[in-house]
Amino acid sequence: MSKNTTQCVKAKEFNCDDVTYSKPSVNKYGGKNIKLGLNGGNGLVLQFPLMLTWGVNEWPNEQTGTVKYDLALQFEPHKSTAQAKFLENMKALHEKLLEDAAANSKEWFGKAKMSKEVAEAMTWPFVKCYTRDDGSESYTMKLKIPVWDNKFMVELYDTEGKPTYLMKGGDNNTKGTPVNLIQKGSHIVGLMKCTQISFVGGRWGISWSLVQAKVRPPQRLLGSGTCHVADDSDDEDAMESLAEREKAEEQDEEEEDSKPTFDDDDEDEEEEEEEEEEQPAPEPVKKKKKVVRRKKKNNA
Repeated sequence: MSKNTTQCVKAKEFNCDDVTYSKPSVNKYGGKNIKLGLNGGNGLVLQFPLMLTWGVNEWPNEQTGTVKYDLALQFEPHKSTAQAKFLENMKALHEKLLEDAAANSKEWFGKAKMSKEVAEAMTWPFVKCYTRDDGSESYTMKLKIPVWDNKFMVELYDTEGKPTYLMKGGDNNTKGTPVNLIQKGSHIVGLMKCTQISFVGGRWGISWSLVQAKVRPPQRLLGSGTCHVADDSDDEDAMESLAEREKAEEQDEEEEDSKPTFDDDDEDEEEEEEEEEEQPAPEPVKKKKKVVRRKKKNNA
C-alpha cells in the first residue's frame, strides 16, 4: 500500500495488529511525533457506529484568545453489538501501544529499558473509564473538532445525508456551526482520524479528531410539532372496541329518541282539570231578611 494512502475501515472490524509506525521525527516546536497508519498507509481513519454524545465542549484560552473544541462519544455496549466491538478494539489498541512503547523505549523515549506499567503511567488514555455509584463502568472517548483560521475543519450531514455544515461554507452553513448542530443528547455516526503519537512534556499518547458525521438531533417530546407516540397493536384493538361500544350506545339513544314521549306536567294539568269538572258547584248562600218590629204607643 502507498504511504500516501489513507485507509478507512469500520471501527467494529478494526484490527490493531494492522497498525504501523514511522520513525520518530522532531517538529518545529521541538516535540517528537511518530506517524501512524494501517499496513504502511498514512493515518488511521475509522468509521464509528451510531453513538450518543453530550454535545460540543468549548475550551477558551484567555492568553491566546483561541478556543478549542471537542466532544465525547458515550459507549453503550449493552445496546449495540457494534459499539461493544468498537470498545473492545479500542481497548486492544491501547494495550498494543503500551506494549510497543515498552519494546521501543530506546527509540521512542531514549531509555534503555521501560516497563509496560511505566509507559502506562506516562500516557494519557484516549478511552476513559468512569465508575458509577452502583459499581458499573462507563466508557467515553474524546474526539477533537479541529479549527483552522476560525473555521471548523469538519463536515456535518443530517440523517438523510444532506449537508448541514461544510468546510467550504456557502449556503450549507446557514443552520449554524457544529456547536449548535451537535446538541446535547444527539446521536452521531461518522469518521474519526488519528495521525500520530505525540510526545509532550514527558507524556505521550494519541488523539482522535472528528472528520465527518451524520447527526441525529435529540427527540424532544414537547414543542417539536411532531407526534412521537408510536403505534401499538394493543392500542389499535382497544380503539376499535371503544368505537364499537360508542356506536352501539349511539344507536340505542336514537331508538329511544324515536319513541313518543309525554310531558309529565301536561298529564298533571289534565288530571287537575278533570278533578275540577267532577266537583259540583257550591250552592249560593241565602241572605236572611231582617225583621224590624215597631213598638206600640200607650194611650194616656
